[in-house]
Amino acid sequence: MKQSSIDREMTMELIVGTFMFMMLLALGYFTIVLGRVKLFETKYPVEVEFADVMGLRKDDNVVLRGMTVGKVRSLRLVENKVRVLALLDDPVHLKRDYQITIVTTSILGGRYLEVKEGSPGEPALDPNVMPQGVKPFDLMAEAALAVHEIRYSLNEGGILTNVERAVASVRDITDKIDRGEGTLGKLVNDDSAYKDLRTIEADIERVTTNLKEITDKVAKGEGTLGKLVADDSLYTNVQAVAANLREISDRLNRGEGTLGKLMSKDDQVYKDVAATVESLKNLTAKIERGEGTLGKLVSDETLYTNTKQALGEFRQAVEDYRETSPVVSFTTLLFGAF
Repeated sequence: MKQSSIDREMTMELIVGTFMFMMLLALGYFTIVLGRVKLFETKYPVEVEFADVMGLRKDDNVVLRGMTVGKVRSLRLVENKVRVLALLDDPVHLKRDYQITIVTTSILGGRYLEVKEGSPGEPALDPNVMPQGVKPFDLMAEAALAVHEIRYSLNEGGILTNVERAVASVRDITDKIDRGEGTLGKLVNDDSAYKDLRTIEADIERVTTNLKEITDKVAKGEGTLGKLVADDSLYTNVQAVAANLREISDRLNRGEGTLGKLMSKDDQVYKDVAATVESLKNLTAKIERGEGTLGKLVSDETLYTNTKQALGEFRQAVEDYRETSPVVSFTTLLFGAF
């Protein structure tokens, strides 16, 4: 009786132990599969120094070109910096223009380490040089700083006071408008402006009607303007005048007629006129110098004196003739004078 009881207990313990062992195996399997844990694989360590890791933690992902290539293994303080050790699945070849940053995955938290190897044409980074990470951008800290600056500007910068004054001014203006004060208040409360606008609208409508009537008359050919628009005789006359003017200009260009000859390229008329002017100039010069008969008549006073004397004697002879009336005496006196 006692022996059978012991056997049952051992059987139960064996069953329970076997079950627990199977559960541990299943747990290990699912941990490896679902957690994508790779056992017995070579890892490539990369150590980076940061001035501030902004909450980066162990087992955070390491991202290269948008792909997860490793995990953060550890973080430790070294003097005034934080040294981050990451284990990568594949080796990373950093160039001199590399960039390693800590990126925030969301506002609520979460970080990952982003690695940019650098330009392919740049030289490789010296293995003895410790890579330096870029100081991360803390979105929450920047947002808090921005809120603080806005609050300071509102309280200390007088923005709230200015806003309150502006609101009070707007309220004062609206009250004046509501009471009908000022131009805008009269426009809002007094309907006379509306009546004036209606009158102007009616006047514009009448002007439009008159313009339509005028255009209709013009289109029908009524009135002077209508005849000018509808009747093409004026156009024909203008065309004829233009043709005549063209013909006259062509004749002038060909040198026909007196005006054409004057305007022609042949300067013979000009030469003749110039020669005539020159001859007249020489003639007047000779007259001024007293040359020739006309010159002597103009410049010599002797002929004038003799003529004057002869006219005087002739007048005296006429007077004597009237007194004596003898023909012989008159003849003698006349020939004696000359």
